[in-house]
Amino acid sequence: MAKASQAFKDALPSSLQKQVSTGEWKRTLLWMMWTINLLINAVYMVMTFATCNKLVNSFYKLNISLHNNTWRAPIAATVLGGLMVLTFNIMSCVILIRKSVNRSGPGFGYGFIMAWCFVMAFFCLLCGLVTSGFYPVVQEQLQPNTSWSSIDTGAYAGTTVFSFICGGFYMFFFICLVVFQGGIMKQTGLYDPRQDEKRKMEMAVMQHSHGLGNPLAGQAPGSHTI
Repeated sequence: MAKASQAFKDALPSSLQKQVSTGEWKRTLLWMMWTINLLINAVYMVMTFATCNKLVNSFYKLNISLHNNTWRAPIAATVLGGLMVLTFNIMSCVILIRKSVNRSGPGFGYGFIMAWCFVMAFFCLLCGLVTSGFYPVVQEQLQPNTSWSSIDTGAYAGTTVFSFICGGFYMFFFICLVVFQGGIMKQTGLYDPRQDEKRKMEMAVMQHSHGLGNPLAGQAPGSHTI
């Protein structure tokens, strides 16, 4: 198995061999997954804000009492769903880019976006359940009594569907963050500086064992040990 993987690596171009050996491909895949997740979230955000605006306008046109808590759930689900998705994408992009520039170790930022991504999967699922539960009201009250068209109703159904899609992609992106975090260790600065000190000590021990002298002990370059 090891010979097969080595043969496959040798068959790759030199640029790809370097990416495989350094883990660059993992970082590339991670950013690709982040971009795909961003595109899906962008569609979801547009649909949630449009649906929320339509719900609020219909709320006032029907003169529904503010004590009717039924209307608060879908409005809150669409507003908070769009805002949370927007905030996550901004924060995750800033943290990953900051880690790419500032080599300060994993720290709190990377673990924070991992935990937040896991929570967002269930949050989007919850928003989808709330809006799906309100869908009969849209068909029975809003569409016949307000300016809702069949296109608006389809957009509302699409918002619900994209809530579930975003929830699934957030869970998938969370797995990518866990699996591919090794690919953005030293390349993007997410590494522990103590590992470099450990490697230096190991190299010094290897040089000492091969009779090249231990630089930490201050021996002369030509001295040898038994």
